[in-house]
Amino acid sequence: MNEKTAYENPSLSPHALPTPNQITPRAGPEYVAPKLQINGGIDAWLTVAALFCVFVNSWGILTTYGAFQEYYQTVLLSNQSPSAISWIGSIQATLIPMVGILSGPLVDSGYLRPLIVSGSFLTVFGLMMTSLATEYYQILLAQGFCIGLGGGISYIPALAVVSTRFTTKRPIAIGCASIGSSVGAVIFPVMFRQLQPRIGFPWAVRCIGFVSLFMAAIACTILCRRPGSRSRARSLVDRSAFRSPAFMLFSLSLTCVMLAYYVPIFYVASYARTVVHTTANLSFYMVAIVNGSSVVGRVVPYLLVAYVKPVVILFFCVAASAVAMFTWIAARDPPGFIAWSCYWGILSGVLVTAPTSIVAHPVFCPDSNFMGTRLGMMWGISSVGALAGTPIAGALVNLDAAQFLRAQVFAGCLMIGAMVLQGWPLCKILRYDRGG
Repeated sequence: MNEKTAYENPSLSPHALPTPNQITPRAGPEYVAPKLQINGGIDAWLTVAALFCVFVNSWGILTTYGAFQEYYQTVLLSNQSPSAISWIGSIQATLIPMVGILSGPLVDSGYLRPLIVSGSFLTVFGLMMTSLATEYYQILLAQGFCIGLGGGISYIPALAVVSTRFTTKRPIAIGCASIGSSVGAVIFPVMFRQLQPRIGFPWAVRCIGFVSLFMAAIACTILCRRPGSRSRARSLVDRSAFRSPAFMLFSLSLTCVMLAYYVPIFYVASYARTVVHTTANLSFYMVAIVNGSSVVGRVVPYLLVAYVKPVVILFFCVAASAVAMFTWIAARDPPGFIAWSCYWGILSGVLVTAPTSIVAHPVFCPDSNFMGTRLGMMWGISSVGALAGTPIAGALVNLDAAQFLRAQVFAGCLMIGAMVLQGWPLCKILRYDRGG
């Protein structure tokens, strides 16, 4: 079976497609391997529902951190610098994709159940420990490391399972599941803002933890019904990926995207309070506005995949994100900043979902049996950007003087760099699809 046939039939399950040794050629030279299409069914859409819950418990909790950052800066950790506080969310943002370097190969090897259960436990446990924390190091361990590890352990396995259930509708399925990130990122900041003044920080976080526990129970029930498919033992990385310029350039471009991505996500509330001079309530709700708008970016572009390739959608959204970072400088009044936040929110939804559907292309993943491994490697490489981006931005931001210009220019230049790096992979995919 050649690479293009595998892409047209990417069930991505190690046993879903016949291997070359299992195919018995028919008489005659005109034999063509059968083309399979797997695009749903009740079981497949149940896995989408499970991935929705995993998104709520990983990216949904992570993108809520803007509300926590504002609270920590003004109340609980007011003696810490913005850069130091940013490390909490930055470590969480790094571990969610980086742990995929380990969980990707493990799910390929059939360890789906222990990964989903342990990841779900760590996420809920981390939230409950955060509710008890009063010192910086305690919050760093609970919210940064524990929740980050939990989200990372369960994210790539759930994503790989959904990828095995769909072929041509994979981007739509992943887009629908990723709405969970937006739902969590809208509900959790509102819960935190409404509950914290009434019942205090500990119980506000515990209430978020109970919602997370409910989501984890649904995900475990659906995904742990059957064991994962086992493939041959393999190393944690696919070394052939390092010899693929297209894959490496694409992964490096995502590193630049992640360096810039969390700057507005983490600092939108602080910017609203110090520069736009909104009310305290509205500054907290700006996080929910950004994340609510991302629903559009997570779904609508993938309704166009029959006409526009996902890699083209991502390329133009990265270019539009560079524009967003520079136009952020001019958003200095409440109506303008709300409009800008909606614009950025839509783009942010594309940036975190499109890469996952694109990496299944044979230019990036010639062997579908290595889908989990390649996903883990791609997000693992890009996680370096998530680790460094917000602390660097925190060092560039001066909250006392309400100066964000250096961080805004920093984010804009990184988006331009990401667009340049994606040029060659984009050309390779378009040439491959034309049969060149």
